[in-house]
Amino acid sequence: MCVRVKRRAIVLLCLTALAAGGCTTHTQSQTTATTQLVRNPSSFPVYQPASVVTVVAVDSRQMVTAMRHADPKGSVPDNYAGHEIILSTPASMAQLNGWVAGLRAHPPQGLHLSEDQVDVGTDAHGTRNASVADGVTFDAHKRQVWVIAADPKAVRARIGPLLDLIGSYQKVPGLLRGPIDDEAKKQVGYTVSEMLDPASPVGAALNALKRLEGTNQRAIVLLDTTQLQ
Repeated sequence: MCVRVKRRAIVLLCLTALAAGGCTTHTQSQTTATTQLVRNPSSFPVYQPASVVTVVAVDSRQMVTAMRHADPKGSVPDNYAGHEIILSTPASMAQLNGWVAGLRAHPPQGLHLSEDQVDVGTDAHGTRNASVADGVTFDAHKRQVWVIAADPKAVRARIGPLLDLIGSYQKVPGLLRGPIDDEAKKQVGYTVSEMLDPASPVGAALNALKRLEGTNQRAIVLLDTTQLQ
Protein backbone atom coordinates (compact mmCIF):
# COMPACT_ATOMS: atom_id res chain seq x y z
CA MET A 1 0.00 0.00 0.00
CA CYS A 2 1.36 3.40 -0.92
CA VAL A 3 0.66 6.91 0.23
CA ARG A 4 -1.46 7.61 -2.83
CA VAL A 5 -3.75 4.70 -2.03
CA LYS A 6 -4.52 6.26 1.33
CA ARG A 7 -5.05 9.68 -0.12
CA ARG A 8 -7.33 8.08 -2.74
CA ALA A 9 -9.39 6.57 0.10
CA ILE A 10 -9.82 9.95 1.76
CA VAL A 11 -10.88 11.58 -1.50
CA LEU A 12 -13.44 8.90 -2.27
CA LEU A 13 -14.87 9.05 1.23
CA CYS A 14 -15.03 12.83 1.14
CA LEU A 15 -16.88 12.54 -2.17
CA THR A 16 -19.33 10.13 -0.57
CA ALA A 17 -20.01 12.81 2.00
CA LEU A 18 -20.36 16.12 -0.53
CA ALA A 19 -15.99 4.71 2.17
CA ALA A 20 -11.18 3.72 4.95
CA GLY A 21 -8.68 6.38 5.28
CA GLY A 22 -9.74 9.50 7.16
CA CYS A 23 -6.62 10.65 8.93
CA THR A 24 -6.35 14.01 10.61
CA THR A 25 -5.15 16.07 13.44
CA HIS A 26 -8.21 17.49 15.15
CA THR A 27 -7.71 21.08 14.08
CA GLN A 28 -10.51 22.77 12.22
CA SER A 29 -11.55 26.24 11.18
CA GLN A 30 -14.99 27.20 9.91
CA THR A 31 -16.67 30.33 8.66
CA THR A 32 -19.43 31.69 10.89
CA ALA A 33 -21.57 34.80 11.01
CA THR A 34 -19.42 36.23 13.79
CA THR A 35 -15.91 35.45 12.54
CA GLN A 36 -13.81 36.53 9.62
CA LEU A 37 -13.59 34.34 6.55
CA VAL A 38 -11.17 31.44 6.93
CA ARG A 39 -7.95 31.74 4.96
CA ASN A 40 -7.30 29.11 2.33
CA PRO A 41 -3.84 27.69 3.19
CA SER A 42 -3.37 26.17 -0.27
CA SER A 43 -1.65 28.00 -3.09
CA PHE A 44 -3.69 26.07 -5.64
CA PRO A 45 -5.71 28.47 -7.84
CA VAL A 46 -9.37 27.72 -7.14
CA TYR A 47 -12.40 28.74 -9.15
CA GLN A 48 -13.67 32.25 -8.48
CA PRO A 49 -15.92 33.31 -6.93
CA ALA A 50 -15.64 30.80 -4.10
CA SER A 51 -15.76 31.11 -0.31
CA VAL A 52 -13.97 28.88 2.19
CA VAL A 53 -16.41 26.81 4.25
CA THR A 54 -14.02 24.62 6.23
CA VAL A 55 -10.28 23.93 6.55
CA VAL A 56 -9.11 20.71 8.21
CA ALA A 57 -5.51 19.71 8.91
CA VAL A 58 -4.59 16.29 7.50
CA ASP A 59 -1.77 14.21 8.97
CA SER A 60 -1.20 10.50 8.37
CA ARG A 61 1.32 9.82 11.13
CA GLN A 62 -1.14 8.45 13.69
CA MET A 63 -2.68 6.21 11.06
CA VAL A 64 0.66 4.95 9.78
CA THR A 65 1.82 4.19 13.33
CA ALA A 66 -1.34 2.15 13.97
CA MET A 67 -0.98 0.26 10.70
CA ARG A 68 2.64 -0.55 11.45
CA HIS A 69 1.70 -1.77 14.93
CA ALA A 70 -1.17 -3.89 13.57
CA ASP A 71 1.04 -5.53 10.93
CA PRO A 72 4.76 -5.02 11.64
CA LYS A 73 5.75 -6.89 8.47
CA GLY A 74 3.19 -5.28 6.22
CA SER A 75 3.70 -2.46 3.75
CA VAL A 76 2.61 0.94 5.02
CA PRO A 77 2.22 4.28 3.22
CA ASP A 78 4.61 7.16 3.67
CA ASN A 79 3.72 9.90 6.11
CA TYR A 80 2.10 12.98 4.64
CA ALA A 81 0.47 16.14 5.90
CA GLY A 82 -1.49 19.03 4.52
CA HIS A 83 -5.02 20.37 4.43
CA GLU A 84 -8.48 19.57 3.22
CA ILE A 85 -10.17 22.77 2.07
CA ILE A 86 -13.89 22.85 1.31
CA LEU A 87 -15.26 25.85 -0.55
CA SER A 88 -18.69 26.88 -1.80
CA THR A 89 -19.40 28.61 -5.09
CA PRO A 90 -22.51 29.83 -6.93
CA ALA A 91 -21.02 28.49 -10.18
CA SER A 92 -23.03 25.85 -12.04
CA MET A 93 -21.62 22.36 -12.53
CA ALA A 94 -21.28 23.16 -16.24
CA GLN A 95 -19.00 26.07 -15.32
CA LEU A 96 -17.03 23.90 -12.89
CA ASN A 97 -16.73 21.14 -15.49
CA GLY A 98 -15.18 23.71 -17.81
CA TRP A 99 -12.81 24.84 -15.04
CA VAL A 100 -11.70 21.25 -14.35
CA ALA A 101 -11.24 20.61 -18.07
CA GLY A 102 -9.08 23.73 -18.29
CA LEU A 103 -6.95 22.52 -15.37
CA ARG A 104 -6.43 19.18 -17.10
CA ALA A 105 -5.40 20.88 -20.32
CA HIS A 106 -3.20 23.47 -18.63
CA PRO A 107 -2.08 22.40 -15.12
CA PRO A 108 -1.15 25.20 -12.72
CA GLN A 109 2.50 26.23 -12.77
CA GLY A 110 4.75 23.71 -11.04
CA LEU A 111 2.19 20.89 -11.20
CA HIS A 112 1.56 18.09 -13.68
CA LEU A 113 -1.25 15.61 -14.15
CA SER A 114 -0.90 12.67 -11.81
CA GLU A 115 -0.97 9.08 -13.00
CA ASP A 116 -3.18 8.40 -9.97
CA GLN A 117 -6.46 9.79 -11.31
CA VAL A 118 -9.88 8.92 -9.88
CA ASP A 119 -12.90 9.52 -12.10
CA VAL A 120 -15.17 10.93 -9.42
CA GLY A 121 -17.93 11.54 -11.94
CA THR A 122 -18.45 7.82 -12.58
CA ASP A 123 -20.77 5.74 -10.41
CA ALA A 124 -20.46 2.09 -9.35
CA HIS A 125 -22.11 0.98 -12.60
CA GLY A 126 -19.55 2.78 -14.75
CA THR A 127 -21.96 5.52 -15.76
CA ARG A 128 -20.32 8.93 -16.01
CA ASN A 129 -22.30 11.98 -14.94
CA ALA A 130 -20.17 15.09 -14.58
CA SER A 131 -23.23 17.04 -13.46
CA VAL A 132 -22.85 15.29 -10.08
CA ALA A 133 -19.09 15.55 -9.61
CA ASP A 134 -15.86 16.10 -11.50
CA GLY A 135 -12.22 16.09 -10.46
CA VAL A 136 -8.55 15.91 -11.29
CA THR A 137 -5.29 15.12 -9.48
CA PHE A 138 -1.89 16.81 -9.79
CA ASP A 139 1.62 15.94 -8.64
CA ALA A 140 4.73 18.01 -8.00
CA HIS A 141 7.69 16.13 -6.50
CA LYS A 142 6.40 15.17 -3.02
CA ARG A 143 3.23 17.23 -3.25
CA GLN A 144 -0.12 15.94 -4.47
CA VAL A 145 -3.31 17.94 -4.95
CA TRP A 146 -6.75 16.40 -5.43
CA VAL A 147 -9.45 18.69 -6.81
CA ILE A 148 -13.13 17.77 -6.65
CA ALA A 149 -16.10 19.84 -7.78
CA ALA A 150 -19.50 18.51 -6.74
CA ASP A 151 -23.17 19.42 -6.59
CA PRO A 152 -24.27 18.59 -3.01
CA LYS A 153 -27.92 18.24 -4.03
CA ALA A 154 -27.01 15.79 -6.80
CA VAL A 155 -24.71 13.83 -4.48
CA ARG A 156 -27.52 13.59 -1.93
CA ALA A 157 -29.94 12.39 -4.63
CA ARG A 158 -27.49 9.72 -5.80
CA ILE A 159 -26.37 8.27 -2.45
CA GLY A 160 -28.83 9.64 0.08
CA PRO A 161 -29.49 6.28 1.84
CA LEU A 162 -25.76 5.71 2.32
CA LEU A 163 -25.33 9.20 3.73
CA ASP A 164 -28.22 8.61 6.11
CA LEU A 165 -26.60 5.36 7.25
CA ILE A 166 -23.28 7.13 7.88
CA GLY A 167 -25.03 9.98 9.65
CA SER A 168 -26.90 7.62 11.97
CA TYR A 169 -23.77 5.78 13.12
CA GLN A 170 -23.20 8.03 16.11
CA LYS A 171 -26.78 7.40 17.24
CA VAL A 172 -25.93 3.73 17.76
CA PRO A 173 -25.58 2.90 21.49
CA GLY A 174 -21.99 3.03 22.66
CA LEU A 175 -22.09 -0.62 23.72
CA LEU A 176 -22.71 -1.67 20.13
CA ARG A 177 -20.47 0.97 18.58
CA GLY A 178 -17.50 0.20 20.84
CA PRO A 179 -16.23 -3.01 19.17
CA ILE A 180 -16.39 -1.41 15.72
CA ASP A 181 -14.56 1.69 16.94
CA ASP A 182 -11.95 -0.42 18.74
CA GLU A 183 -11.18 -2.47 15.64
CA ALA A 184 -10.95 0.62 13.44
CA LYS A 185 -8.59 2.20 15.98
CA LYS A 186 -6.30 -0.83 15.81
CA GLN A 187 -6.26 -0.91 12.02
CA VAL A 188 -6.07 2.75 11.00
CA GLY A 189 -5.42 4.68 14.20
CA TYR A 190 -8.86 6.29 14.41
CA THR A 191 -12.27 5.11 15.51
CA VAL A 192 -15.19 5.42 13.12
CA SER A 193 -16.61 8.01 15.52
CA GLU A 194 -13.39 10.05 15.25
CA MET A 195 -13.45 9.81 11.46
CA LEU A 196 -17.00 11.18 11.44
CA ASP A 197 -16.13 13.99 13.84
CA PRO A 198 -16.54 17.46 12.27
CA ALA A 199 -12.82 18.06 12.89
CA SER A 200 -11.88 15.21 10.54
CA PRO A 201 -11.76 15.35 6.72
CA VAL A 202 -14.70 12.96 6.41
CA GLY A 203 -16.78 14.64 9.11
CA ALA A 204 -16.03 18.06 7.67
CA ALA A 205 -17.23 16.91 4.24
CA LEU A 206 -20.41 15.48 5.77
CA ASN A 207 -21.09 18.78 7.53
CA ALA A 208 -20.41 20.74 4.36
CA LEU A 209 -22.84 18.56 2.44
CA LYS A 210 -25.56 19.18 5.01
CA ARG A 211 -24.89 22.92 4.95
CA LEU A 212 -24.78 23.26 1.17
CA GLU A 213 -27.43 20.82 -0.04
CA GLY A 214 -30.15 23.24 1.01
CA THR A 215 -28.58 26.12 -0.91
CA ASN A 216 -27.98 26.93 -4.55
CA GLN A 217 -24.24 26.39 -4.10
CA ARG A 218 -21.75 23.86 -5.45
CA ALA A 219 -18.78 22.52 -3.48
CA ILE A 220 -15.09 22.46 -4.28
CA VAL A 221 -12.88 20.14 -2.25
CA LEU A 222 -9.09 20.44 -2.29
CA LEU A 223 -6.85 17.86 -0.63
CA ASP A 224 -3.38 19.43 -0.74
CA THR A 225 -0.73 17.24 0.88
CA THR A 226 3.03 16.86 0.99
CA GLN A 227 4.98 13.70 1.74
CA LEU A 228 6.92 13.98 4.99
CA GLN A 229 10.47 12.81 5.56
